[in-house]
Amino acid sequence: MSHEVELKFDIASEDVGRLRASAPLAAVAARSGDHETAYYDTRSSALRLAGFSLRVRRSGSRFVQTVKRKRGSAAGLFVRQEWECDVAGFEIDRDALPGALKKLLAGGTDPLTAVMTTRFRRTSWQIAHKGARIEVVLDEGVVRSGRAETPLCELELELIEGKPRALFGLAAEIGAAAPLRLGVLTKAERGQALAEQRLGKPARAEPVGLAAPVSEGEAFRAVAHACLRHYRLNEIILLAARDTEALHQARIALRRLRSAFSLFRPTARGKDYQTLRDELGWLAGQLGDARNLDVLLAGLEGETDPHHARLTKARGKAYDRVEAALGSERTRALMLRLALWIEIGPWRFRARAGRDASGLAAHALERQWRRIRRHGAKLGKAGDDERHRLRLDVKRLRYAAEFLAGLWPKKPKAGPRDRFIEGLRDLQDRLGDLNDAAAAEAVTRQKAQTGEIAAAADQAYRRALSAAGYWS
Repeated sequence: MSHEVELKFDIASEDVGRLRASAPLAAVAARSGDHETAYYDTRSSALRLAGFSLRVRRSGSRFVQTVKRKRGSAAGLFVRQEWECDVAGFEIDRDALPGALKKLLAGGTDPLTAVMTTRFRRTSWQIAHKGARIEVVLDEGVVRSGRAETPLCELELELIEGKPRALFGLAAEIGAAAPLRLGVLTKAERGQALAEQRLGKPARAEPVGLAAPVSEGEAFRAVAHACLRHYRLNEIILLAARDTEALHQARIALRRLRSAFSLFRPTARGKDYQTLRDELGWLAGQLGDARNLDVLLAGLEGETDPHHARLTKARGKAYDRVEAALGSERTRALMLRLALWIEIGPWRFRARAGRDASGLAAHALERQWRRIRRHGAKLGKAGDDERHRLRLDVKRLRYAAEFLAGLWPKKPKAGPRDRFIEGLRDLQDRLGDLNDAAAAEAVTRQKAQTGEIAAAADQAYRRALSAAGYWS
């Protein structure tokens, strides 16, 4: 068994020439070869759900069976256990599987089957960089599942020996020549998404999956990378089309990440903390106008509305600004810088990062909830500005409660935890409806009917109130 540390990027096929001509790659000889791979799982996706991937890859006349198990994955950075052995062909050698995987499959009636295949041309370079030895791999080809297929063009930097910082340094040099974007999907995940018809569709936030006991540093790392993955899955779509839901989800991802910065400020503050948080605020702000106009247009009664043409024109210009921001070097550099800081920033090596996260979690949830309680009891009398500020507070607390949910996984805490989060989610939605109604009223000069929405918001607040305190 070995441990694999990889930094993965997506690259546009039209930029491959610039990539090959970059100074680090042009200075060394490259090797190329064709590869074909079959990925295996059960019909119920037992391997994927347990964090395993199982494949057989043909390179020339050699067939290699590989099992990988996630030890941790980040936006772009993958750290995995890996087992390899030679096999006779596209058949699984069960005797060579690691014990944990044998145990998972033992006695099962759900057989292993090839769920997807890849065919690609691989070009590789061996690079010495700042005391490290790194293999750079460019894969160009297709991923297939059944009759569906999708192009594959990705760059991987694998650390052979040395420190992970060298991976990021080399990536920055290559990225100066060709635009690189953090990769968040393995080939197996890409094929699975293709099989389930999820590839290219807007993605919602996934559960972080913290499990107690966990340190503050590892908790923040897991939360931050989940937010980065959420953002990148939707940025991919936005770079190809003006998708309203992808924009909404990308903006949510950035806001969740900024909330994570605030939640873990005692852990992560210091060098680069505020700069990165401000840059995330800038990027989220670039998406704000387009999102607001999407909401306003959705509330109109079609093209016959007298405000439709004006708002549609404004929306087009807002999406022009979104495209310019996402296509900028500033955004690409921010993502790489952020991934580097999360993995090996100075905060990771301070004593605070090693503390048990449960103390920070309970203190943060209680403090934020007290802030909301001061205003929630007067919700029916609140004005637009006060309700807007309350909504922001509710949103931050909801994100924090979702991030930290895994710290209270069992009864009797799990039930109140879920009711609390659901109450906050509903309250945030109702306050958002009130905010949208106020915004539409400002544009159309038509009085909004908000009585029922305000009553629903009050009910949601009371549900959260009845479940609060599970963290103590």
